[in-house]
Amino acid sequence: MILSSRKIPPTMAMRRVPSSNSTTTLSSNSAEFVAKYGFRHLLDSPLPSPALPSIVPRHGKRPKPHRLRKYLRLLLRLTLWSGGLLALYWLALTLVRGAVPPRTANDLAGGDETFEIIEDDALPKEPAAVMVVNNRGKPTWTVSIPPALAFPLRPSEYATICQQSSRIAERIRASKGLSSHQHGSSHDYYRHDSFFTDIAEAEREGFLPSTSDDMRLEKKTGLGIKDVGNIDQPSTAMRQNEAKVCTRSLTYVMESTDAGLGMTLMGLWMSYGLSQKEGRAFFIDDTNWAYGKFTTYFKAPPLPSCLPPPANHRVPCPHQARHLVVSASTTPWTFGTAFHDKFQHSRKADHLSQKPIFSLLRTGHDALFHFSELDAEYLSTRTSELDKQIRSSGGLTIGVHIRHGDRHPWEFQYQKSYIPFSAYLHGAQAMMTSILASQPATNPTFLAASKILLASDDPEVYDATELLPAIRAQSRILLASKSTLDAAQGLSASTSYPNKFVEGNIGWEGGFYSNVFWGLGDTAAGSAAARGVREERKKPGEQSLALRELVARAYLLDLKVVGSADGVICGVSSVGCRLLGVMVGWEGVVNGRWKNVDGGFGWSGFA
Repeated sequence: MILSSRKIPPTMAMRRVPSSNSTTTLSSNSAEFVAKYGFRHLLDSPLPSPALPSIVPRHGKRPKPHRLRKYLRLLLRLTLWSGGLLALYWLALTLVRGAVPPRTANDLAGGDETFEIIEDDALPKEPAAVMVVNNRGKPTWTVSIPPALAFPLRPSEYATICQQSSRIAERIRASKGLSSHQHGSSHDYYRHDSFFTDIAEAEREGFLPSTSDDMRLEKKTGLGIKDVGNIDQPSTAMRQNEAKVCTRSLTYVMESTDAGLGMTLMGLWMSYGLSQKEGRAFFIDDTNWAYGKFTTYFKAPPLPSCLPPPANHRVPCPHQARHLVVSASTTPWTFGTAFHDKFQHSRKADHLSQKPIFSLLRTGHDALFHFSELDAEYLSTRTSELDKQIRSSGGLTIGVHIRHGDRHPWEFQYQKSYIPFSAYLHGAQAMMTSILASQPATNPTFLAASKILLASDDPEVYDATELLPAIRAQSRILLASKSTLDAAQGLSASTSYPNKFVEGNIGWEGGFYSNVFWGLGDTAAGSAAARGVREERKKPGEQSLALRELVARAYLLDLKVVGSADGVICGVSSVGCRLLGVMVGWEGVVNGRWKNVDGGFGWSGFA
C-alpha cells in the first residue's frame, strides 16, 4: 500500500450549467424563474471534481520543499557552521601555541602490542613487570630483572618493560574499581602509583631475590669513575671509604638503533638536566654505543660521590623508581606526552612555551659538551683564526647548517626534496643586516667583513654556486665525495675500475644515510653491515669503529664552530639544528640569532 498526502481541496462552488434547450440567465425575479424552470437544470450539472495536486507549479509561486529536503538543508547549514567554528578555533589555537611539527615515533608510546597475564609461582627468567600479592593479600607490582643479566639490557627489553608496566598498573587500578582520575591521571608526569613497590623494598619483602653486597661492588660496564672509561666500577678510594649506594640515580644508556648522533646527544643532555632537577646522581653507560667510547670525544662527566646501584635495581619505568634508566628506546615514556604537559607552558606562544625544556637541555650542554684533548686544541686555534680574520674587523660570523641525506624537511612543499640554498643565503644576509643595525656603533665595512660559516653532511653542498661566499666551518675532518676520492687516487670516470667486479669508491654524496653508516668498514660480501643493516649488539670491527669515529668528530666539530657563531640559520627538522639552538642560548633564540628556514616552526626539543 502506498500512502500519500495532499492538501485539503478548496471549497467547492456551485455553478449553473445551461440546458441544451435554453441559455437563460438568472434574473432578479427569482420566484418567477424557479416557477418556470424549477431545479432540474441543477441536477443535470455534474458535481465538480475535487482539485488534484498539480505537477506544474502555479504561476508566480514556488513549491514548498519536501520535508526531507528541508531537514537535509538544515543539517548542511549546521555542518557548515560547525566546520567554520572549528576552523576558527584551530586557527586561534595555532596562533597561541605556535606551529606544531609532525609527529614522530617518540609520540607513539605503548604501540599496539598486547601482553598476556600469566599466573605462576616463580619469577620469569627474562626482565618483566610482575604483579604479586603481599602478606596482607593486597596486589602490588614491581619490575623483575634477573641479577645474572648483564647491564644494560637490550633496547627492546627496556621498551617492553615500560609497555608491561602500563598494562599491569592499569589492571590493578581496574581491579580496585579506580579510574585514572581517581588514582592520578596517566598524563601526570609525577603521578605516584601507590601500588608500585620499588626493587629494594621488593627484595626486603621477599618478592624478589636479594642482591648481595659483593654484587653491588662487582665491576659493571659503563663510563667512568676508576679509569675515566667505566662509570659503574667504584674506585679503590670509594671502596675504602665505604661510600654508600646513591639514594636516587639516573643512568643514560647511549645505545641506540638510530645511526644518527644528534638524537643521542639530545637525550643525553636532557637526561642530565632532568637528573639535576630531580636530585638524582647521574651516570652514563656507553657499553654498546655504536660510536665507541664517550671519552673519545668529550671530557669525563661530573662524577657523583656515591656508588652506582646494582644493575637489577635500575629500571626504565615507572618514573617514580629510585634508580631510573633512560635510553633512546624509552624516550616515549621519559620524554613523551606527560613530560611535555609538565614542562611546557601551554599558554605561551610558539617556542616561548619550550623554555623549561630548553633549560634542561642547556644544563646538560654546559656540563657535558666539553671536547677531549683530541680536538680541543684545534677548536681553540680555529676560534682564534675567525676572531683575527673576521671579528677583529668588525664583521660577524653567521653559521649555516644544511642537513641532507635521509632527513627531509617538515615544510610540505619540500618534504620529498630539500630546502633550496637561496633560503639559507637570504636568511643569513638578513640576520647579518639585522644584528649590525642593532649595534650602537656600526660601519658599512662591517657587513663586507662578515662571513658565512657553512656546515653540511653533504660534501656537494660546499661546491654549490649559491653558497660560494661561504667558508667551511672547519677543515680538520672532511666528508669526501666519490669524485674527490677518485681524484685523490688519480682516477677518472673513464679509467676507474676497468674490472666491473671490483667495487669502487663510495662517498657521502647526498649526505648522511643510515645504511651507509652501518656498512662503514665492512666489505664482507653478503654481510648485514655491507648491506647497510644494523645487527643488534654486534661489536664493530677496528676499521669500522675508526671510520665511525671520524664521522662523529666531523659532525661535532661542525656543531661546535657553527654554534659559536654570532647567529645560526638551519632547518628545524634536523636534530642538529635544535642542538644549535641550545648552543646559541635562550636569549639568542628569542632575539632572532637562531632562525629556522623549514616552515613556520619554532624551536622544539623532542619533536
